[in-house]
Amino acid sequence: MAILNQFNYYQIKPQDCLNIPFKQSFAMLQKILGQEKLDIAFDITHNYPSPLAGLKDTKWCKTAKIIGINPRLTKTFWGIVKYAMTFPENCIHIMPLWTTGDRGSLYVQTSWRLNDEFLAPELCEMGYKTPQQQLKLIVNVLHAMGKIVGFDALPHVDNFSEITLLNPSFFEWAKLNKQKTSQLFPPQVDYNTIYKEVENIIIKEISAPSNLYELNEQEKDKWIFPQNSNRTSIRIKLMEKIRYAGLEPLPVTEHAPMRPVMFKKIESAGDTNWAVFDVKDRSASAKVIGCITPYKWYKIDNNGYPLKNAAEQKVWYYFSGKISEFQREYNFDFLRADMAHNQISHSHNSADKNENEKQEMWSYLKDKISKEKPYFAVLAEAFYNTYYINGISDMINKKADIVLGNMNFQYLNKEYVDTIDDYLNPFRKNFPFYPCVCTFSNDGDLKEHSKYFQSEEADESRFFISMFLNLPSYTGIGYETKTLNPQKENEFSNEYVKIQDTPYEWGNNDILFEQITAMRVLYAQYKSVIEQAHLDLLSSDNESSLVWIYSIKNSPKLLFAVNLNPEKQSIRFNMPADIKDAKMIYTNSQYDEICADVQNKSFEIENIYIGECVVFELEA
Repeated sequence: MAILNQFNYYQIKPQDCLNIPFKQSFAMLQKILGQEKLDIAFDITHNYPSPLAGLKDTKWCKTAKIIGINPRLTKTFWGIVKYAMTFPENCIHIMPLWTTGDRGSLYVQTSWRLNDEFLAPELCEMGYKTPQQQLKLIVNVLHAMGKIVGFDALPHVDNFSEITLLNPSFFEWAKLNKQKTSQLFPPQVDYNTIYKEVENIIIKEISAPSNLYELNEQEKDKWIFPQNSNRTSIRIKLMEKIRYAGLEPLPVTEHAPMRPVMFKKIESAGDTNWAVFDVKDRSASAKVIGCITPYKWYKIDNNGYPLKNAAEQKVWYYFSGKISEFQREYNFDFLRADMAHNQISHSHNSADKNENEKQEMWSYLKDKISKEKPYFAVLAEAFYNTYYINGISDMINKKADIVLGNMNFQYLNKEYVDTIDDYLNPFRKNFPFYPCVCTFSNDGDLKEHSKYFQSEEADESRFFISMFLNLPSYTGIGYETKTLNPQKENEFSNEYVKIQDTPYEWGNNDILFEQITAMRVLYAQYKSVIEQAHLDLLSSDNESSLVWIYSIKNSPKLLFAVNLNPEKQSIRFNMPADIKDAKMIYTNSQYDEICADVQNKSFEIENIYIGECVVFELEA
């Protein structure tokens, strides 16, 4: 049986912990919480207080260590609790939990009902029989464990989702000619009123009153999806009627340019067919994601561009109401703004860009939730770089607190070091949001990205940097034991964003797990020192190395270094204060050769090879 360590978590591989029987895992949780906390957490008539309760701002997230969880890897809601018992990181992001559409993708939402795929049978036997009850329970338990918990907010839905059919006016539509060979344009159609044709088709098909779309959503739902009806078959039937009339919802697009979205052709396979759209004059990197459609945040001009000064207020009110209600019900502490890199208020065709936060949906949503929870933070799925027209001003407008960043898609070299320097200096000094040091994200865990994780040393260095830099970081579930150079599809967690026939194959990388375990213990041991200390990134003669110190009252206490340079085996640098002694307290080196030469302010680390990390305790 796993042993509870002094920092109140279990040093056990996640796959081994997930395989532990429910009763044993319940007993393990009881040891972490104690009976009193356990009893309070299991009373879902009340929300267990968040560890952030009472905070008046979002500063906490600027150093948050976030673990991303795909519930398909933990399999059940209770599996999320099991996994959370295996690490000291204080923050958990859970991927989307709503009912799914196309291929069961977690990011293709079809309704606001919770997905019952993750129900834990043992919790059902204890009386927690619905997804709502089990989600409330696990958030309570995670809060009792001292974890901060976040969810995914999706600014899009399945093309013909229940949400789409209940609210056609909240989405953009295209109308095709009778032959389905081309799209109709103004003045033949009005982009802002096409939805009325969709409404009329639905009203006629279900024999509903003509004022159906003046009713509230609950009443509309009773008409479109009568009690005990097969909601999926109704969706498909209505979809077929709408498409037969030549009406298609516009898909989500990514990367500039994103507009205008134009019908291209109808493709088919077997008995099914679908509309294909593209972006006019798009760049090579631009994408069209055909299975999802975005909310219509702004009115559209006759050229197919958003009117940034004409927000669709009903859509903003609807979406922000649903998300804030979800946050309130389950007592979440932050959200991940999915696809926040999309600059939805920019036309990409005009020099006049939106620089007004009041015209940004994510800002509007955050303000709504923050009125009750001032500590509520936004993690933007965004990268701030050339992906954008102007990513920095866009993140400021959206009031993002932290940004996912793209460090997991960078090689460990001088450019990587320069990015860290960029994060620590201009951002922390000049901007209200911080980029994360992203080790590995579950939706980015793809075979084509394996090139960034080619060696034990690379994987260890990434985690070391993310764990000990006083910046926010993000690591996805499964990284701890990730196999080097995996080849099979079921070894990549991105595949499990969608439903798969074969189970996820956990890695058995004992070397990586051993080093991550040691780093986590060190982090837990020195966490309080790091949080109260001042960080300085030091310059050295080895440009592809990272060296930083934590000082308290100008007295250096801890020094961290990692060498990313294959050409050099030493790092020489100057300290901001005299150092009497340096005691090595951690290294991932297999050779025990690393040593330090300390001459007052002059400091040299010798015999430190590429990928080797080291921590010194300093005496000034």
